[in-house]
Amino acid sequence: MSRFHKTVGDMALEVGIDLAVFQTALRRAKFPPRKVKQDWEVKIGSDDYSAMRSVLVTLFRR
Repeated sequence: MSRFHKTVGDMALEVGIDLAVFQTALRRAKFPPRKVKQDWEVKIGSDDYSAMRSVLVTLFRR
């Protein structure tokens, strides 16, 4: 992974959200699937990155 990409794990760790909770929220939001045992990885600034951040924000509103 490069410094221009983020994984679900990176994003969860940065804000103190449980990784499993974030992954479940992404699945419920119908975020594009990934291969088994592979973390979601997105390019910073991409549409997928923005979508992932939006899902992350919803976890703080609960």
